[in-house]
Amino acid sequence: MASTWLAYPGCPVRIVSTLLFCLLAFGASATPGTAPVGLWFTPDHGGVVRIGPCGADLCGTIVGLTPSPEGKLPNDVSGETQCHLGLFRNLHLGDDGKWHGTVRNPEDGQVYNAEVWVPDGNLRLRGYVGVPLLGSTQTWQPFTGAVQPDCRFH
Repeated sequence: MASTWLAYPGCPVRIVSTLLFCLLAFGASATPGTAPVGLWFTPDHGGVVRIGPCGADLCGTIVGLTPSPEGKLPNDVSGETQCHLGLFRNLHLGDDGKWHGTVRNPEDGQVYNAEVWVPDGNLRLRGYVGVPLLGSTQTWQPFTGAVQPDCRFH
């Protein structure tokens, strides 16, 4: 008795070619990505985040904020200043060349899964719930100015 796949001529070829396409398109053996270590402007340029080593992983902390017209720095959900708030946690390099961990929304305290990568000198952050498909990507630019200890920057 013949296998059922024999009843569909070309089926094994289609399966193998589909698998090869997926491996090539999504990188079967991605080269390690550029570490996102450094200072980064948030997309609205209202904040600066420092990403650096913390244990075996990378973490990111808010180190610069734009004050309100009254001179106050933005607060987090608990009413504390966002200055020195931990934003990224447990970023580790994945097989896909991206850094995987979590990111916190400083305004509401929600924590999301995150993918971070640096394809062209700019940082890409994809925050998501469940799977990366259910998220959005932001582009962060390198910050080259100076940050003060009180989280002001220029």
